Amino acid sequence: MNVSRLYIIIGLVLVAVVVVVLLLPDGEPAQQTAEQAQMPPGHPDIDGMEDMPGAGQPGAGNVRSEFMEEFKRLGEKIAVQDESDTSDVLVYARMLLDAHQAKKSLPLFERYHEAAPKNIPVMLDLSVAYFETDRKDKAEEITREVLRLDPENTTARYNLGALYAATDQPEKAKEIWNELIMKHPDSPDAARAEELMKRL
Repeated sequence: MNVSRLYIIIGLVLVAVVVVVLLLPDGEPAQQTAEQAQMPPGHPDIDGMEDMPGAGQPGAGNVRSEFMEEFKRLGEKIAVQDESDTSDVLVYARMLLDAHQAKKSLPLFERYHEAAPKNIPVMLDLSVAYFETDRKDKAEEITREVLRLDPENTTARYNLGALYAATDQPEKAKEIWNELIMKHPDSPDAARAEELMKRL
């Protein structure tokens, strides 16, 4: 793993932690079902795909003012930023996606994707944004491109199956998930796929 990729991963983890902490309402921590607590981030749920990244988090009414100020500051900065400068674009796009604003996040993910067309985590987020904006054909296209670049990517394979399940194609979903389970039986994605196949 090269150093720049490591920095990106560390940065993403830090952003995710900050976003989760800032999105928790004051007082009681957010309640999760046992199933939600076991669900890795970025994994869709079949029931309407509400569990794509950020789903299940508190809505805009529960967001602290400090988060909203940072959200606004980043948005204003990006609006005047040079097109080739993607330093804050990804952070802001993920904040938007987590705040259930996929339509606003989509052009930012697309901009970042243009600058780094083989960045697999960004491609996975981009496919989620496409899905959440009812561009399921583009979501499938990007997810398949991830699998072309990284055929062993279990998240992409899981998401592709979930995409089929959510679009009333359960046989295709089962085919994709069975392949995932056969190739990567010990992965969390395989366990999740196996559980969701029971609901199809």
